[in-house]
Order: sequence, then structure tokens, then C-alpha cells
Amino acid sequence: MTEVGDRIRCPKCGRESRIVWVSQDAKLAGLKCAGYHSQISPPPTKFSKNIQTKTKKGMVFLIEVGKE
Repeated sequence: MTEVGDRIRCPKCGRESRIVWVSQDAKLAGLKCAGYHSQISPPPTKFSKNIQTKTKKGMVFLIEVGKE
């Protein structure tokens, strides 16, 4: 069973990450990665042509528990 504080590999970059949240039915978990990941900011609109990305450290991803 996955618990808060467990360490697993990030599905995006493969680095070590930590579980910070588990849903009540234990089917979803939020994991915080120690690496840098790209994020689109601000969200693109139909009128914007320039999509700017920036990197952030410590992003949280939702994953299905038992799948990697």
C-alpha cells in the first residue's frame, strides 16, 4: 500500500520523488519530484501564438497507484 512519505521514481524524468498525497480510495497519489520540469505559462489561448515555457522544481504529478 502506498503511503505519504514513500519514495518512488518520477514517471516523467526517472528521478527519485516523494508521495505527498494519497486519495481516500487509494487509487490516486500525488508525487513531488525533486527535478526540474517544463510548464506552459500562461495557458495558451486561441489568440496567442507565442507559447512560453518555464521550468519549475518540485512539481507535483498525479499518478495511478500500482501503475508506472
